[in-house]
Amino acid sequence: MLQNNPKKYRPIKNKTIPNPVRPKFRNKAQSNIYFLSQRKYNGEKKIRLLNNIKFFGIIAILLIGGYFLSN
Repeated sequence: MLQNNPKKYRPIKNKTIPNPVRPKFRNKAQSNIYFLSQRKYNGEKKIRLLNNIKFFGIIAILLIGGYFLSN
């Protein structure tokens, strides 16, 4: 079996436990890539929603206009 060599282990110098609840304030260039991708995805959803509203709005105007022109 493998034997652990205790001489290879380094002693832990900083024994304080970091507080994970404290928020880290960084500038925009150092932001987490996960949150940047979420922001991009939300932007794409908003653009797609606006395009769908425009498309259905134009179709509704055409149908209403055709209805009034046929009468």
